[in-house]
Amino acid sequence: MKELFKRTTTSILALSIIAFIIGLIMVIVPNVSLQVIGITFGIFAIVFGIVLIALNFALNNFHIPFFGIASGVLSIIVGIILIAMPGILPTIFGLALGIWVILSSINIISIAIAVRNGVSNWGLLLLLGIIDLICGIIVLFNPFASSLSIVILGGIVIMIHSAATIADMVMIRKDAKEFAKAYEEGLKELK
Repeated sequence: MKELFKRTTTSILALSIIAFIIGLIMVIVPNVSLQVIGITFGIFAIVFGIVLIALNFALNNFHIPFFGIASGVLSIIVGIILIAMPGILPTIFGLALGIWVILSSINIISIAIAVRNGVSNWGLLLLLGIIDLICGIIVLFNPFASSLSIVILGGIVIMIHSAATIADMVMIRKDAKEFAKAYEEGLKELK
């Protein structure tokens, strides 16, 4: 189980670092063509969606609460749409980004709650998940004034979400043994 946590965190860390870099580029150079950003984000979304679906099946085999199918399917659909029609980015970006961040934060919150009795830093994990959830809600319900503000705000939210996810994965990876033990004890309680 410890190795599963390490492999999972490595995959999510790599994707989060890439997402952070994309967000940083969106903030630093917001006037880059929305089509370039749309295609780049579309490719990332498809890869991220595939990884989430694969992680869902791997983690569910160990009865670990992870809701990757919904996030993964949404991510793949958004990625395909963005690659096929990159000009649609201003229309769907806020909605898709908000939903994606909300679903992702729910995963982190559920993991924190699942290990609350066996992991010392579960509260920090929960707090980061809640902050992430708030960012997702802000993006989901914030009407963007212009394409440029979509790029900048979207980049900021991607960076915050990625930084929170990186912090989450570093904590889980650092305490992989503690997380594995907490889950194994939780599984025994279920039986």
